[in-house]
Amino acid sequence: MERARRKLLRRIISVRIILWNMPAPEIIENLSEEIENTRTMGMWLASKYVLDHRYKAARDVFEKLLQLSPNDVEIMTLHANIYCVEGKFIEAENRLNQVLILNPNYPLALYFLGYVYNAKGEYEKAINMYETALKYFSENEKMEIANTYQNLGCSLLGVNRRTEALEAWKTCLKYNPKQKNVKGNIKKLTKIL
Repeated sequence: MERARRKLLRRIISVRIILWNMPAPEIIENLSEEIENTRTMGMWLASKYVLDHRYKAARDVFEKLLQLSPNDVEIMTLHANIYCVEGKFIEAENRLNQVLILNPNYPLALYFLGYVYNAKGEYEKAINMYETALKYFSENEKMEIANTYQNLGCSLLGVNRRTEALEAWKTCLKYNPKQKNVKGNIKKLTKIL
């Protein structure tokens, strides 16, 4: 009987030790806040590196962020986009496909994959990616939607679907009337049609 009582007492003490060492809810909340701040600052720093054409440094920052959160589709997509900027389209394509495995409807990954296909001359695949991305961008993401329509128009022109390209560019201007390249494309295309 005494032996069973001691065993029970040891269990109670070990449970108390475990509970004592568990972080309090406010510590967990602060930790979550710190992780989000690190993510935000890391994305800012990586963006600055990209603007400064320091692509390796930007990739390094994104790789560190992915160590903290390996399935963060936004970080994964932005990381893949650096490979797009560098012209490393196969690497970008592989990384974007990994994003789409996690979230097949992630519009930014679909958009960048469309960009990759367009750059590789695979216009039909690009058109498919852009059209799919447009289904998933929220209505308040006007710049992203405008850019998608702009690139969709270019891909449509690549397969000689001129009327559809013109419509895509006109739609682009509804979302961003300041797109100068699109205005020029429309002028050139309307002269041909």
